[in-house]
Amino acid sequence: MAKIALQDFVKYGKLFEVYGKLLSEDRQRIMSAYFEYNMTLAEIAKERSISRQAVLDAIDKSCQKLKEYETALQIAKKNQALTESLGEILVDKTCSDEVKRKVEKILKDM
Repeated sequence: MAKIALQDFVKYGKLFEVYGKLLSEDRQRIMSAYFEYNMTLAEIAKERSISRQAVLDAIDKSCQKLKEYETALQIAKKNQALTESLGEILVDKTCSDEVKRKVEKILKDM
């Protein structure tokens, strides 16, 4: 995976949010720098005193692991479906303001 396309960047970023704690601490730091702080491979390599290729390999292997976790557990998929369903409640004109406030709180806490 030489370069991550924007749509994949977003997808893996979301998977990292859900499953990131399952990665090793070293991989968590690299993935966090890449996805959360938008650092380049060169910047991460310099900060960690490793090669750019080592950073790329860590990101590739971590993305593969994240995909495996999602395939097995499907937590991100279920969260997305739940978010969409709750969003439908927010636009439903028959729902009370109280219900909508509770739904907004749930969405905020997710």
